[in-house]
Amino acid sequence: MRLTVIFFTLLTTLFALSDNYKIVIETHKTKSKAQYVYEHEIANPDMPLFTYTKEKNLIVHVRKSGKTQIIAIEPFSNHNDAQIILDNIAPFYPNAFISRGVADDIELLLIKHRKDFSAINQQLTVSKAPQPIFTPPKKTTVSQTSRPRYEKWLILSILAAFIGYLVWRERVLKALKNRNQLLSREKEEIQNVMQAKNEFIAMMNHDIRAPINAIMGINHLLLESDLTLRQRSQLTKIKDASTILLTLVNDILDHSKIEAGKIIIEKIPFNLNTVLDNISNIISQKANEKNLALIFDIDKSVPNKLIGDPLRLFQIMVNLLNNAIKFTDTGNVILRLRAEQITSLDVKIHFAIIDTGIGIKPESLKQLFTPYVQADATITRKYGGTGLGLIICKNLISLMGGSIHVESTPNQGSTFSFELHFYSDSAYEKRRYRLPTTDLMSKNGLILETNLISAEVLKRGLEYFHYEVKIVTNPADALAVLKNHFLDILFIDTNMILSGEFKKELQNRVKNEDLKLVWMGDDFKRRGGIILAKPYNQLRIFNTILLAYGHLDQEKQVQNNGQKFKEKLKQFSGETLLLAEDNEINCSIVKGLLAGTNITVITASNGKEAIEMVEQNSTIKVILMDIQMPIMDGFEATKWIRQDPKKDFISIIAVTGNTFEKDIHKISHSGMDGHIGKPLDVNTFYTTLYYAFEESRNKSKKRAD
Repeated sequence: MRLTVIFFTLLTTLFALSDNYKIVIETHKTKSKAQYVYEHEIANPDMPLFTYTKEKNLIVHVRKSGKTQIIAIEPFSNHNDAQIILDNIAPFYPNAFISRGVADDIELLLIKHRKDFSAINQQLTVSKAPQPIFTPPKKTTVSQTSRPRYEKWLILSILAAFIGYLVWRERVLKALKNRNQLLSREKEEIQNVMQAKNEFIAMMNHDIRAPINAIMGINHLLLESDLTLRQRSQLTKIKDASTILLTLVNDILDHSKIEAGKIIIEKIPFNLNTVLDNISNIISQKANEKNLALIFDIDKSVPNKLIGDPLRLFQIMVNLLNNAIKFTDTGNVILRLRAEQITSLDVKIHFAIIDTGIGIKPESLKQLFTPYVQADATITRKYGGTGLGLIICKNLISLMGGSIHVESTPNQGSTFSFELHFYSDSAYEKRRYRLPTTDLMSKNGLILETNLISAEVLKRGLEYFHYEVKIVTNPADALAVLKNHFLDILFIDTNMILSGEFKKELQNRVKNEDLKLVWMGDDFKRRGGIILAKPYNQLRIFNTILLAYGHLDQEKQVQNNGQKFKEKLKQFSGETLLLAEDNEINCSIVKGLLAGTNITVITASNGKEAIEMVEQNSTIKVILMDIQMPIMDGFEATKWIRQDPKKDFISIIAVTGNTFEKDIHKISHSGMDGHIGKPLDVNTFYTTLYYAFEESRNKSKKRAD
């Protein structure tokens, strides 16, 4: 349709330009016949035609019109002028007639609008003697008359090319339109597939986490009971295997969430030392099992109070450190942190994970960050793994505004490094570790340690408090220092074998309280005195000094947050907790975790039962609400409960295996006060419940006032 409109527009324009008339004297089938008649009968000065055409400045010539050759007089601007000439020549040329047409006018337009129109007239006339307007053709004349034909075909060629361009353009636009429609359909299909994939992952997420939660929860309860060494060993292996399985599930889900763009990077305050302690609790046992030295080399320039995403930072470092331990058989695994203060509130921290493991071949580095691919096929057979850990780290670091780099030498080790920006108050951080009295500063210390890297890290940590520290690697050198120098505190690695004179001298000094003794390593290897667990950071060193000089209770120090909050839950003795859960195993786990707190636990197998119990029992203060239940789910049940303003003091905590951001967002906007993920993390469980009961108590007090 568009081409038709364009074509008729061109024809209309051409008709508008063709406003000239002509007199056709004679028509002939061939050009030679027409040329002969023109030369012998018409191009004669004695004929009246010559006089009329000369006076009117008209052209008499032979040219093609359609498929015939014509002898014509032209141009006439109107029909009347042409009629006057026709009337005068009619007696001589009775077959002459007036004509007007588009095809005939193309050549005339070429002549009329030619820039050298005057030059043509000079060629067609003789300056003195009277001659016909057109002389008989000669070789030069033929050459001149061929020019209009050439220009006519040029115009026609341009017109044809233009129409061809329009046809091509129309076809291209049509092809593009079809392509865009195809792409739109494909995009819609991909979106539908992604939606189906996300729904499937969400379903599998819940279904996979439910049995893992049962395994890990019951295993935790068994580990807290009286066991033989063999039983405890077997249960510990179950715990480790469950943790590995959960890690694999989390990796797959996190990779899917990153691909779908569902990961949101938080900006919240957090304590870096807390993150490091949590990392140490998770991976130090693996390092100890392989007799590796796990070292946290944290420079004093690194702030402790930061604003960023602690969960994703924790995930990145655990992944990289686990990889380093997995691929290292002897030597060290070092986490090194250095900081650069950009502004008073902006700090850039450089993270490096260094190992002395098997290294990576140069040709394998290219596919190191490819999903589901190990750098070397033999690695998969020996070490296992999904190949997702590094790609998750890379994507998370990218989302946090950084990039990861790798340096590796086969059979020597690898270094994975990245830089991230955080918010931090530099003025506050300068005074973050302050000993309670000046007497605890400027002490003389000795470190007995075979690993010099670990010893240097501890030395720098002690020098922060102005300690004078010496390092020795064997008991003989330690004895010499002990006899010849005054020492306040001695740090000894738990793997060090003590004997002979040094052991006696050490026992006497400690017995007489002339020397503070600190063991560096695992608690179960402690031989009396104070333990400084590895890997240590500045906070652990700070607390160790307080412990050594009686300013901190060691038993409280080693107790984790979960145990602290479980003890605190006892202050809510007699309170009632409603557990809305359709899985009996999960109910058993929750009841087992709350054993000893004297909190009453009642259960409902679906949301409808939960609503009925809330209406019948006014003592319920906290509800643990499973999201996916038969008859009525947790969201609908919460909606019904929140409609009663008299029940607003009840804290409702969601318990779910769905950990996508959209699920957490839905929970926070459904009237619930928090959530606990499955499998249950014991520390998170106790901490969340404590704050839930406390919030409920505060709301009840306000209502009473």
